[in-house]
Amino acid sequence: MVSYIPIKHFLTAEPVKKGLSRAELRALLLKSGWQPSAVNSYLKKVFRNLEPHVILRVESVSKSFNKSSVLDNVDFDVRSGEIFGIIGMSGAGKTTLLNLIVGFYSPDAGDVLFALPDGSTASITRNPCDFKRFFGFSTQTPSFYSRLTVRENLEYFASLYHIPEPRRSKRCADLLSLVGLKDFAGSVADELSGGMQKRLDIACALIHKPRVLILDEPTADLDPVLRKNFWELVRKINMNGTTIIIASHFLQEIESLCSRIAVLHNHRIVDVGSVDDLKNVYSRNFEVRLKTKSGKYVKLMKFLSKHKNLFSKIFVDEGELVVSVFRPINVLSLILGFVKKHSEVVVSLDVSRPSLGDVFEVLVKK
Repeated sequence: MVSYIPIKHFLTAEPVKKGLSRAELRALLLKSGWQPSAVNSYLKKVFRNLEPHVILRVESVSKSFNKSSVLDNVDFDVRSGEIFGIIGMSGAGKTTLLNLIVGFYSPDAGDVLFALPDGSTASITRNPCDFKRFFGFSTQTPSFYSRLTVRENLEYFASLYHIPEPRRSKRCADLLSLVGLKDFAGSVADELSGGMQKRLDIACALIHKPRVLILDEPTADLDPVLRKNFWELVRKINMNGTTIIIASHFLQEIESLCSRIAVLHNHRIVDVGSVDDLKNVYSRNFEVRLKTKSGKYVKLMKFLSKHKNLFSKIFVDEGELVVSVFRPINVLSLILGFVKKHSEVVVSLDVSRPSLGDVFEVLVKK
């Protein structure tokens, strides 16, 4: 999130000195009333090159199909080594955005820039062929060949990237170990479980050692146990130095996994930040959740209603009393005093910040 900067500083490179990213500065200017065209022109002057910590920049990208806008001036940066999440409602354009990043689609306007190891920058519009080798992409539909074995699939994808022997065999062996398929190297892909097929698909996407791995709804068809195992694999891949971009509708998992998150809504990125950043800006309340042995909260709710200035809402959810408050200490004191006076048995009493799902609801309703 960004702090206020005097408008006079927008005539210089002062925002960059203050550590603002391109995406953060863009959001601030738009909120200040600047027109998108003026913002785009200004940002090109200030950010001539990618910042040292940025590996990927989506720069004012727009895309339409049959004159219907899907993405409109989408703008954000991805930092080297992070796990970056993209969330949005179904049909928001997440898959289109990922396809643009890897070069499957060409943007109608804007560009996607990638930081090269030598300090130069590649562009999806100027260097489309070279650009694609920096990415591994695991789509919603598996890319491997169902009638080939696990090892045969890896060998085939390695050949597409012209990986020579014996480096090819070692790379395949390393990936089999990384994704936990070492004992299934000879198994036909079509006979694998859903979780194993997803692991194979990721192994194929990693065969050429991409600097960025992109995952589109990677756990959509997996049960909770397999999803948990899959996210552990993602963390393992990230710890090996691969930057990861994930589009998913499992907000709770995105919340625990990603260092930063972009919210895509109405064809645009409405905000980017860490989960804590987004919560601090869009939902300052805490949730106090009380569960008593009796499970009866009518009297307590009437008692608390005398102090309406201390909370924003109160309701019962799955046998628990939930109170949304800005400062929980005062409400906690009232609750504890009430349950003690009425000899209620407290089963649980928790104080927490709202979930990413709650923040997302606030953002999409703006």
